[in-house]
Amino acid sequence: MVCQNGYAEGKPGEQDMRSASDALVALLNANQFVMADLYTITLATGDAFYYADYDVDLVYGGHVYKSNDLQISRSGIRCVAGIEVDTLNVDIVADASHNMLGIPFLQVAHNGGLDGARMMVERVFMPLDNPTDTSAGGLLLFAGEINVDEIDRGMARLSVLSDLALLNVQMPRNIYQAGCLHTLFDVGCALSKAAWAATSTVAAGSTNTQINCGLTQAADYFTLGTITFSSGPNAGVSRTVKAYSPGSITLSPPLKAVPTTGDAFTAYPGCDKQQSTCNTKFNNLPRFRGFPYIPIPETAI
Repeated sequence: MVCQNGYAEGKPGEQDMRSASDALVALLNANQFVMADLYTITLATGDAFYYADYDVDLVYGGHVYKSNDLQISRSGIRCVAGIEVDTLNVDIVADASHNMLGIPFLQVAHNGGLDGARMMVERVFMPLDNPTDTSAGGLLLFAGEINVDEIDRGMARLSVLSDLALLNVQMPRNIYQAGCLHTLFDVGCALSKAAWAATSTVAAGSTNTQINCGLTQAADYFTLGTITFSSGPNAGVSRTVKAYSPGSITLSPPLKAVPTTGDAFTAYPGCDKQQSTCNTKFNNLPRFRGFPYIPIPETAI
């Protein structure tokens, strides 16, 4: 069974099993409606942006979806029985006036600002006599993580990989190793990321790999952590901290745009997943999920 643009095509009796509200079912049965696709782009920083493939702005779910901003087109969406990873191909046309975090969208995409970002595609239905009334609700068509495939002068070509791709990870539930199995700030670690954030600005002499700043924490405090820029040409871009000493951060990989003096960023500490680090640096030993006391493998001849 294949769905194009959200509608099922297949044998008689087959149907797309997406849930719909009673009001939406009644509207669809009346067969007097218009529809629009809504796109939500959520950056790794948590900032969300809303766009509508429609003639006017639409209000839906408490958000305003802009119609005169990014021009988005996409490939068809397939619905299949069973588990199958699908990819949505999206083309976004933009110029210098289309901004995200105050930076032209194509520059954000080029500089890595869409790394770790997600896209959600929904379709809303509205009555013909009130073509901006979204109260009947809509349907979720697709959601997944964005990958930037190609950027040219006026367009970005993206692929959005469905969340089912996570099922391709091959590993047992429990791995017995010395290092902690949790990722810093995840559900298992349970530390609040916001509580460990440190803000600073770029100082003179910085490059795309070396950031001079006013941070004064002890050496290696931010090593293996991350920084996320909130202003300047790298707004929305995150990078891993390769090395840190007071007043200096080394990034990996390099930034695509050299930051300017005064650009703001937020830095988060890193964790080497060792028991001592969990205890002394984060005071989180009860949630440590490593097994440092299991004997190492030995070979007997």
